[in-house]
Amino acid sequence: MLASVFALAVAATAPPPVLAAQVWSADSITWTETRPGGAQRAVLEDDLNAPGVVTYAFRMSDGQWFAPHTHDTTARVFVLKGVLLLGQDASGDHRKIVRVTAGEVVLVPGGMAHYEGAEGETVIVGVALGPWTTHFIDTPPR
Repeated sequence: MLASVFALAVAATAPPPVLAAQVWSADSITWTETRPGGAQRAVLEDDLNAPGVVTYAFRMSDGQWFAPHTHDTTARVFVLKGVLLLGQDASGDHRKIVRVTAGEVVLVPGGMAHYEGAEGETVIVGVALGPWTTHFIDTPPR
């Protein structure tokens, strides 16, 4: 009983946690990693390799493509700038894409083979459950 009263007293006097909103824009992200082909990545929230929600960003230059690949978990991808060119299979065929423009969101299911390109400088932000990994498929882009 005394321990419970003591715990309540400590909790009542402890300062509240400091909470602050985090705001990201296509121009404010600090890029921390360069990926193959020159794309840049930043992990905005938490750890790609740990369980839990992770938020990441990619910046791709005009005409850049990522080869077909999958991820273990579903990602919600927000296009902040440019146009994301999304292929929804392992073909790598640049003629078979969906254009996702700035201001739109696309849900990419975990395990779905896909490939991506950029029209104009393109910045995307993804939210997924970690660990979040990429598995490239051995199919050359066309």
